[in-house]
Amino acid sequence: MALQVVPADPSDSGVTDLLFTAIGGDRSRLAAAVRRYRDDSAAHLVAAIVDDELAGVAGYVASQDHAVLLHIATRESHRRDGIGRSLLAEIRSRIPGRSVVAETDRDALAFYLGTGFEAVSLGEKYPGVERFEVRWAPASD
Repeated sequence: MALQVVPADPSDSGVTDLLFTAIGGDRSRLAAAVRRYRDDSAAHLVAAIVDDELAGVAGYVASQDHAVLLHIATRESHRRDGIGRSLLAEIRSRIPGRSVVAETDRDALAFYLGTGFEAVSLGEKYPGVERFEVRWAPASD
């Protein structure tokens, strides 16, 4: 498996399909995310390519001390292949010395915990849906 992580084009249909998955199937939120990645110089979108096929995407915004992971999605045929881990590793390499923060639900919590994140419950932000803040911090010297 030849894997590359490269900058992604938010207008590419394969990328928008994966963003749609990450967003949970909401067209208005998808349009807003595409606009943000296209127009906001602080928002970055990367794609994992496996053997010339788009396998996953991740988007983030970096500040002075941390990055906020906005979206991450892996094509179903590539799940459990390490694509998500590779995307996170790429983001971490682009922001050395800074932490990565995200918000997620219980379904994705095991993925984040398995990649070195710590979690704190944010409670039931939506009726019947517990949300978590996950944070990965670089090792201190």
